[in-house]
Amino acid sequence: MNIDVAIKGRRSIRQYKENPVPQELIRKILEVGTYAPSGKNSQPWRFQVFTGEPKTRLTTVFRSSLEGMKDIIGEKNMGSSFNTCSIMERAPVVVIVWNTQSALKDGLGEVLAKISKRVKRLREFGHLAALQGVSAAIQNMLLTAHSLGLGSLWISDICYAMDDLEKHLGKPWELVAAVAIGWPTEEEASKPPRKRLDVDEVTEFHS
Repeated sequence: MNIDVAIKGRRSIRQYKENPVPQELIRKILEVGTYAPSGKNSQPWRFQVFTGEPKTRLTTVFRSSLEGMKDIIGEKNMGSSFNTCSIMERAPVVVIVWNTQSALKDGLGEVLAKISKRVKRLREFGHLAALQGVSAAIQNMLLTAHSLGLGSLWISDICYAMDDLEKHLGKPWELVAAVAIGWPTEEEASKPPRKRLDVDEVTEFHS
């Protein structure tokens, strides 16, 4: 598939068929993800792939955590998180995406509060650069899934349950996002991409 066609044809898919996704296709998607750019080739992304019973345990933790959060902040402040959990429950595959380079996870959080503002900003810049690399990897994954006829959804709502999910998964990294992957239903696949702002609406040219 032409890259321009893939970029402009990709859309967020929220309804999936029950058909399983072959592992070789998931491996292909992840492999292309690892070809994303990253600062100093640090490759800060890590992935966990969930299907079957492990995915059920993951989404159970997510839903339980959302229920607890709802009691604290109120349902009206939960955004689309419960619907997102339902999508993850239905999707054949859920990929959890991590960032290995986070000042929040390397024991420097308290130190940062005591050092100069300039040094603190430099640390924050390093974290931002790593997040940009991880995000680029996710975009590669979404485009590859689309080129293979699969649908995908970039999920940030897991941040509502970050602490509980990180505890459940037991990794020392920063939880960034989840990606749902599966074969889109015919109705979902036929939906056109949403209209985009024109380049002139989002760009300033300086010469």
